[in-house]
Amino acid sequence: MLNSKMYRTIPFLLVISALLLSFQNESFAQSSSKKTNVKQLNIQADKLKDSFIRQSAEIARKYSDAGDYEKSREMLESILSIKEDVPGVKEMIKQLNEKLLSSNSADFEIDASRNWNSPAGLVAQGKTIRIQASGTYDLVTDMKTSVEGLPENTPMKELAAGIPVGALMGVVVSQEKRKAKMGKPFKIGDQVEFTPKSDGVLMIGLNLPPGHRSKGKIKVRVSGYFRPSSK
Repeated sequence: MLNSKMYRTIPFLLVISALLLSFQNESFAQSSSKKTNVKQLNIQADKLKDSFIRQSAEIARKYSDAGDYEKSREMLESILSIKEDVPGVKEMIKQLNEKLLSSNSADFEIDASRNWNSPAGLVAQGKTIRIQASGTYDLVTDMKTSVEGLPENTPMKELAAGIPVGALMGVVVSQEKRKAKMGKPFKIGDQVEFTPKSDGVLMIGLNLPPGHRSKGKIKVRVSGYFRPSSK
């Protein structure tokens, strides 16, 4: 009796085994097919990337030839967003940055007898400018002070805090809710690259105490993302 049941069970087990084997073979076939499809897609994606890089590089070159260095840099940066290690792209971006900071220059003279001269021009938020200065002047003052030293608070009326006395400095005056808002003064010295935190008017002056009688003129050049007031 036992043998009879066993014989009847064997065909059933064979059927189950066959089904499992068939399922495994089918799964393997599907997996192989999917791998093949993914491999083909990867090839297509690589070709698309290469085409995008070539075309972007060509457009960047044309923008540069046309003098639009900012657009040229944007195209090169889009290449790096696709592939970071494209030879020469980072070096080209550095060259374009230098061209941007060297272009669009305007020259001024700063009169040392006045703390602040007329507004230099307009600057834009997040857009770097370069300011270069040269020359000397006579710092003349006979003012008295207490042991507390000279006051530093409001740059337009007193010394600007954190900047050496007599140093060339700049400040951006923006508009907030229809009111003028003065940014934090920054030292220029003989050269500085400055990125404004807001759109506004660039003012350039000397950090001198009120009541001084200084004489002389300083030459200043501003370049980069800048629009002189005279234009």
